[in-house]
Amino acid sequence: MSPTDTDKQAGDLLQYIDASPTPYHAVRETARRLTDAGYRALDERESWSLEPGDKVFVVRGDTSIAAFQLGTKPVDATGFRLVGSHTDSPNLRLKPNAPVNRHGYQQLGVEIYGGVLLHTWLDRDLSLAGRVVVLKNGRPEHHLVDFKRPLLRVPNLAIHLNRAVNSEGLKLNAQDHMVPVLGLESAGPAELRALLVEELAKEGVTAAADDLLGYDLCLYDVQPSTRSGLHGEFLHAPRLDNLASCHTGLTALLSPGGPREATCGVVLYDHEECGSRSAQGAASPFLKDLLERIVQGHADGKADAFHRSIRRSFMVSADMAHAVHPNYPHFVTRTDLGCGSTIGPITAGQLGIRTVDVGNPMLSMHSIREMAAASDVARMVAVLTRFFA
Repeated sequence: MSPTDTDKQAGDLLQYIDASPTPYHAVRETARRLTDAGYRALDERESWSLEPGDKVFVVRGDTSIAAFQLGTKPVDATGFRLVGSHTDSPNLRLKPNAPVNRHGYQQLGVEIYGGVLLHTWLDRDLSLAGRVVVLKNGRPEHHLVDFKRPLLRVPNLAIHLNRAVNSEGLKLNAQDHMVPVLGLESAGPAELRALLVEELAKEGVTAAADDLLGYDLCLYDVQPSTRSGLHGEFLHAPRLDNLASCHTGLTALLSPGGPREATCGVVLYDHEECGSRSAQGAASPFLKDLLERIVQGHADGKADAFHRSIRRSFMVSADMAHAVHPNYPHFVTRTDLGCGSTIGPITAGQLGIRTVDVGNPMLSMHSIREMAAASDVARMVAVLTRFFA
């Protein structure tokens, strides 16, 4: 792998991550890249007309996306070659009725989404991004927002008030200790709805506070992703788990080359970090629905075409893995330690498709800021490109 290719792929990953502070934005960025590469969007509510070689993608729920390049041969003759990943990462998310005033501070209540390393969110410059639902002409409209500036902070407790913290460890209660500070009461009101209306206006959306029907907003660290190390060998970024795998699968699918005989695709699910059981998660019929419809329009028309296609198919479940930690070395997961799950077993159980789990190694998994090797990005892209060939 040439240094130039390594630098290019690593830099592109960091751009992808910084453009994707939430699953909504990850799907939007993925769709943008697909569209730029000649893929067209399909609507699940409409009939589809598919031809060999077509490049298409489908979005469900604004946070899950699947893209396919149809093969030159019928799919029941070649099967599918699929890469699956997930768009969500552990984070803090605003509660539906978030504003809280305590002891002279304006704060916003949050829920803990997924297996968050809570202490890593302390003393960070946090912003807000996500989806806002607005009532327009009697109908709900969805719009994405991203404040992009430091807006919130979860302040640490000074060691003078917690003398044993370094010897006994930091103990955080998610309800009491993770409430971020938005401002001071003495500085005047900073009503959340008014802030959202102001942010929507920057996107060209005119709305009043009473027009806001709801929101799904995530906190994130505004510090940009970067490279580090003596020779720039490391990546430091949020959401490497699992936007790094989303990026490598997508990049491999979009790699230059001629028509492919087999139908190749990527599916990027939301909600893996909280169990995958949603309308667009890996435990949903999202992928099965899409594969059935592709078979209907791209096979020999026999009743068993879908089942024959599945038996000829293979899926790579791409999710980040644990690197050896120099301060906590191990070789395999200890019997007395639980380990994370992936979409792989879920997809295999849903479809009966042959599936393998792979992933680049990383450190600080589920931290607000994770760490991986820069050279691994191009290597994984090369592997998945070969898988699609």
